[in-house]
Amino acid sequence: MVSRILRSSKCSPIGSKRIIEMIKDFTRNNPKESLMNEPDWSKWIIFIKNFVSPIMKELERIDCCSAAPMIIGALSFKYQELEDLINIWIKDKCSNNTSGYCCKELISYIGSRKEQS
Repeated sequence: MVSRILRSSKCSPIGSKRIIEMIKDFTRNNPKESLMNEPDWSKWIIFIKNFVSPIMKELERIDCCSAAPMIIGALSFKYQELEDLINIWIKDKCSNNTSGYCCKELISYIGSRKEQS
């Protein structure tokens, strides 16, 4: 799914490959079942700081922020239990900084999620 998102967003093939590898490494090293059994503070470190944040930095680095909302949507779908953590991270990172971490696109994503609710 992520590879299709990156392809349809016309992300650089080299950057896309790095992102896909990051996702594969994370899912291999952090099975969903064991991640869900971690305390909240540990989920934040493992999932947000070591996974979501680096992916967003890479998307920004390869100038492919157009894929950010769809990638976040895919992660929110796969890790539904952690969707609130993702939303908190976006609000925290992007409340005063609309230029980093693909914030403009992520803020738009959060706004569209509120409208759907």
